[in-house]
Amino acid sequence: MSEQAYDISHLLESEPVRVAAPDLRIAKAPPPLSVAAAQEMLARDLLQAADAHEALIQQYLRMTDAAYQDSYTL
Repeated sequence: MSEQAYDISHLLESEPVRVAAPDLRIAKAPPPLSVAAAQEMLARDLLQAADAHEALIQQYLRMTDAAYQDSYTL
């Protein structure tokens, strides 16, 4: 089996393809928060998540309680 050389010179001599690129948009960073503002935001987020967190804890306790009860009935 012989190696076959490929002539790619026509690719080097051809006109390069031009692709239209979208204009760059520069986003400005929000101003830095004060420590008090950051703590307030964190407290608000924690309060919003508290109910879901409590529900997950209760679900976990029900699941583990059921697993313990099943292990005693063997």
